[in-house]
Amino acid sequence: MRNFQLEIKNHIWCRSVDKVIQMMLFPGPYYVIKGLYFVFSQYCVVSVFITLHILLLPLRFTAPALYWKIDAVLFKASLGLVSSWFYTEGVTLKESGDSLKDIYNDEVLLLCNHQSTADIGVMMQSMYSKGPTAGHLIWIMDHVFRLTHFGWMSCFHGDFFLEKPRTEAKRNEQMRNMKEHIRSAYSDGMKKWVVLFPEGGFLCNMRPSSQRYANQQGLPILNNVCLPRLVATQTIIDELTPKEGSSDLKKCRNLKWIVDTTIAYPRGEAPNGLYLIFSRGKFPPIRVHYRVFDIKSVPRDEEGFKNWMYDRYIEKEAMLERFYKTGSLVDNLTESIDADVKGAFFSVLFYFVMAVCFSVFLYFPVISLVNFKWILLIVLIYMIYFAYSFVKTFF
Repeated sequence: MRNFQLEIKNHIWCRSVDKVIQMMLFPGPYYVIKGLYFVFSQYCVVSVFITLHILLLPLRFTAPALYWKIDAVLFKASLGLVSSWFYTEGVTLKESGDSLKDIYNDEVLLLCNHQSTADIGVMMQSMYSKGPTAGHLIWIMDHVFRLTHFGWMSCFHGDFFLEKPRTEAKRNEQMRNMKEHIRSAYSDGMKKWVVLFPEGGFLCNMRPSSQRYANQQGLPILNNVCLPRLVATQTIIDELTPKEGSSDLKKCRNLKWIVDTTIAYPRGEAPNGLYLIFSRGKFPPIRVHYRVFDIKSVPRDEEGFKNWMYDRYIEKEAMLERFYKTGSLVDNLTESIDADVKGAFFSVLFYFVMAVCFSVFLYFPVISLVNFKWILLIVLIYMIYFAYSFVKTFF
């Protein structure tokens, strides 16, 4: 137990948190300017995104196709704004493996390894440059993020929040809810890609239990990834890919591909997301490796599917082990940098202009009608509730 505690204490995620705290206590001019931009841009994107969705809500019932097209444009622009945090720091993604260009408009389940909060930003930056894909994503994320400001945006966009169930009945109920949500998002919300982290949490948190399970089951002991949890992945596939002969086969669009994604950080040091945002060009290039599988090649029986998923993560383990030793994920690797800096700039400009307009003509007039003390009290209560939920979930 003590060794595990020492491992967590010395983990790069925790060390990078210490660096962020030091930066906040002793900021230089650059960090002050970037910090202000970071905070103000969040205010802009969250307030504008939610306000526009509320104002356009009648369209959801009278012209749903138009409503979800606008949602796709706004959501892609929000990923552009988030990408700007990394572009301004010189954060580079070197992508390799199978090309995704031919499947941008297809129905896809994207599975990714999960090491730290930086993974979210890396995937957002990567997806933003993938054409129309960025606006048609569904993110499957931990329920605690529903309480964050980005979680509020996700509720309007149609993402789904998973809670770690304590009973079998709760698990079954949650999977039923996810089935209904995913099917509705695909048929009504014009979504196409589903993003899921099957390991169920950060590597440093999930590795001990994963290794215990592997030891009990006679499976390989993995150090760089965890064995994936299968229920959510299989539920999504079963719901969006009815088996041959099923009456649901032609009711709506069905999954065509699984994209197995591997994020690799130099030396295996996965930073905290905030550290990456304030890294000042000091963080080496991050690798993102894609492998595309036809959904028809994935076994549908429980045992076959389990073995197929475990094989993917055993392969990830080997790739990451090789990368940490040699700097290369696979032989004859061709890497490319896929970025859209100009698009991100226009996304920032759009949200900044809209936020100023809404603030002057809507937010400030409404707030002036309310006692400011009540606003502070509500915010304080909410922050305490969020902190309690976050600590309860992750510690």
